[in-house]
Amino acid sequence: MAEIEVGGVRIAYERHGDADRPVIFLIQGLSMPLNAWPPLFLERLLDAGFGVVTMDNRDIGKSQLFRSAGVPNLVWQRFKASVGLPVRMPYTLDDMAGDVSGLIGALGIGQAHIVGVSMGGMIAQSLAIKYPQRCLSLTSIMSTTGNRRLPKPDAELIRQLLSRPVSSDVDSRIEHSMKTWEMISSDGFGVDLNHVRQRLKDMYARGVTRGGVTRQMLAIGMAKSRVRKLREVRVPTLVIHGDKDRLVPVAGGVDTANAIPDAQLEIIEGMGHDLPPGLIDRITGLIIEHARRNDATRAAA
Repeated sequence: MAEIEVGGVRIAYERHGDADRPVIFLIQGLSMPLNAWPPLFLERLLDAGFGVVTMDNRDIGKSQLFRSAGVPNLVWQRFKASVGLPVRMPYTLDDMAGDVSGLIGALGIGQAHIVGVSMGGMIAQSLAIKYPQRCLSLTSIMSTTGNRRLPKPDAELIRQLLSRPVSSDVDSRIEHSMKTWEMISSDGFGVDLNHVRQRLKDMYARGVTRGGVTRQMLAIGMAKSRVRKLREVRVPTLVIHGDKDRLVPVAGGVDTANAIPDAQLEIIEGMGHDLPPGLIDRITGLIIEHARRNDATRAAA
């Protein structure tokens, strides 16, 4: 694990594989540090001949925390936005995309195949909009465009996300996260809840704070629709989504694929809002095929 300052923000990252290989750059979702990526997911990409870079988004893990911004009241901020009052934003999804662009440049990679899940998919979309020169290809997984007309997340799940653990100790926070995970996860596909609990412990050990998660939620909630700008994206795009996603309904993936010209859409039956062991081979296979196809197209050109 290493750290580097990009644009005045300290970002923690890990680099895997040979430096001279084409790079797949992975961007995680809300509240998820870089060790949230299943090891098998990374292994499949490395075995296919790619280098892999993972990172802690700002405000999570070992990257810079924005404690001085405080913990925003999401309900109050949303009300202010609804009546046209200014919302104080510690940072935006575009700022987070700038972190990714800066890290790619600082590492001397130049361009990479960009893969983002959930909030990471939103950041990846913003990257393709604002910094297309960084993107060899784009893969947006279980994400959405910010289109306000799309179906909303499951109401029970939203109440769970906005609720707080019974206490602030780590065990209570992990049990609260386990309940959330059970609500969003795929049904079957080799999900082992004991393994999930251990992964959560590892993520909390790396660094997950209530303030950081809430500030990231504010960045998501206040982001404007990307649909119009996505129509101008010319980065080769793959969209992957599950038809059982309660957090980001599958309409978000469909809207993403419809917005980006010539995007490939893969809807996976039974998949929720996670990367279960039983789907890793399929998902990484799609990513590898997409990256190789676009590498071959550029080489031919």
